[in-house]
Amino acid sequence: MQIATLANEMFIHMSLSYFQKNNASFFIDTFTTLYPKTPEKILFRALHQLEADTLVSIFHKEDKPYIITLRPNNIRNIDKNTLDKKGYTLSSDIFTFCQSHAKHFHLSF
Repeated sequence: MQIATLANEMFIHMSLSYFQKNNASFFIDTFTTLYPKTPEKILFRALHQLEADTLVSIFHKEDKPYIITLRPNNIRNIDKNTLDKKGYTLSSDIFTFCQSHAKHFHLSF
């Protein structure tokens, strides 16, 4: 699986979790469980791509991603076309939800 594709899938998973449960933080175990056949190195690259695109922040433990936090304020401050150009396929409904809830909860990381 390509890193960009994996990053997109991870972003969708986190956004859906935020949309459905207001859960913005994820332990690395979430992703190692979702992608058991994907080497850690590839998972970490995909997560670091999301971090480079300022969609998540990563807390490291022993030089490995440990807690990954979705950054709703950054989603709020970016337009959907920019996400699409970067290869992220977040649905309009979830994008709008993330934008509106970031405003209400004043989430920033």
